[in-house]
Amino acid sequence: MAPEVGSSHAWERWAPAVHWLFYVVLALATGLAVASSAPSSGVAMVVLAVALAGWYWTWAVRRSIWGLPLLEVLVYFAGAATLFALLVLLNEAYFLLAFAAYAQVFAFLPTPRSAIPGAVALTGLMTALTLADGGHLPWLTVVVAVLSVGVGSGTVLFIDAVMRESQQRHRLIAELESTRRELADAERAAGVLGERQRLAREIHDTLAQGFTSIVMLLEAAEAEIGSDQVAARRHLDQARRTARESLGEARGVVWALQPEALDGTSLPQALGRLAERLREETGVMASSRVTGTPYGLTPHAETALLRAAQEGLANVRKHAQAHEVVLTLSYVADRVILDIRDDGRGFDPAGGVDGFGLRGMRARMEEIGGSLTVESTPGEGTTLVVAVPATGDRQGLVAALADGPPRVAVAEPEHR
Repeated sequence: MAPEVGSSHAWERWAPAVHWLFYVVLALATGLAVASSAPSSGVAMVVLAVALAGWYWTWAVRRSIWGLPLLEVLVYFAGAATLFALLVLLNEAYFLLAFAAYAQVFAFLPTPRSAIPGAVALTGLMTALTLADGGHLPWLTVVVAVLSVGVGSGTVLFIDAVMRESQQRHRLIAELESTRRELADAERAAGVLGERQRLAREIHDTLAQGFTSIVMLLEAAEAEIGSDQVAARRHLDQARRTARESLGEARGVVWALQPEALDGTSLPQALGRLAERLREETGVMASSRVTGTPYGLTPHAETALLRAAQEGLANVRKHAQAHEVVLTLSYVADRVILDIRDDGRGFDPAGGVDGFGLRGMRARMEEIGGSLTVESTPGEGTTLVVAVPATGDRQGLVAALADGPPRVAVAEPEHR
């Protein structure tokens, strides 16, 4: 029987074998019947056999009986049973067709509820034809008929259960494949979004700050032209140096490298150079210090701390109007903490001041399991505190301290 209709159905894949079985048995029975009968009855048997073969071809082969409704399948069986009965009444050799008939009942009827009653009905037809042919019914024939129905019904139920389980597994596999594709699409979309956010933060923390710093230095140089050539030249030199360093940062972003400020130096050095640059460009008393024993961090953690320092100092430059800024990098047992404290005008954190720079810093911290806190009071300065987990090598500094010109560009975002 066929729980589901389709070219991939198991019963239909066995269709050629079922067709060959029927035609071979029909031809064999006809040959035996014609050989043992008179010529006149032989012609009638050949005509009925050809009619049965044509009836089978029309319904089972050409129309593909597996795809037909139950009512049409029953029409086929009604016509086939009539022709079969006429042939058996002409010659008992056609009882051989019972083998093909049972195969058709179990194969063509769509469910066990219809196949098993069909097998019982076929057995009843065979019994009636046996009585009509011989006038009596041997007990062995009854036993064989009952066993045939029982074994056939049990077999078809077993096959049906196996097929249903197989179909269920195929559905589950298809659903899993679909879910896996959806998850892969979602992961790709999340990856694209995350990369866009990362690039946005990198551009904000490098190029945007560098351009802002260059603009401010050029404006300062313009103001000094004609009155203080030395100061104007100093601002131009600083703008040129900032432009070159911003170009290096841009290359680092393109190649997904760690920040230019950490290329070949340590995080404490990079923070010291940030403070030095702020002091040179603004006159603010900026300094940095380290507490605890420095140890290595992951590149992501070092990048996050450096970007936080750049953002914090950029905010000091533009908003704080401070006279002094202190960067403190503290190495403790389970984390590294960076404090950026200024004595500027401060602000009210409850006012919801949270620009792209602070949002970007918070996102960086969340990605590596860190935290960001802003403490400020109007008129009493601001303290920015960022902390990252200590997951790196604790056997010393990332790299040895080395002399060299400052390599970190400091600029400011639009607002805190």
